[in-house]
Amino acid sequence: MAQDADAWEETVPCAQCGAELWPDVDRAFAYGPSLYLCFECAERRGGVYDTEDDRWTGTPDLSGLPDG
Repeated sequence: MAQDADAWEETVPCAQCGAELWPDVDRAFAYGPSLYLCFECAERRGGVYDTEDDRWTGTPDLSGLPDG
């Protein structure tokens, strides 16, 4: 159970704006093993999120971001 509690404390920065994200609970777009865009940055870059299926259905433009 302690491992689950630790997961809630682990945040990662958005690769574009630096906002702290909780990848397991935020609607972040993962594009590498530990690289993420926050929801807002992913949408601004053209990403499409399907709220009914609770998943990204369109990939945002990843040009100019750190490589994953």
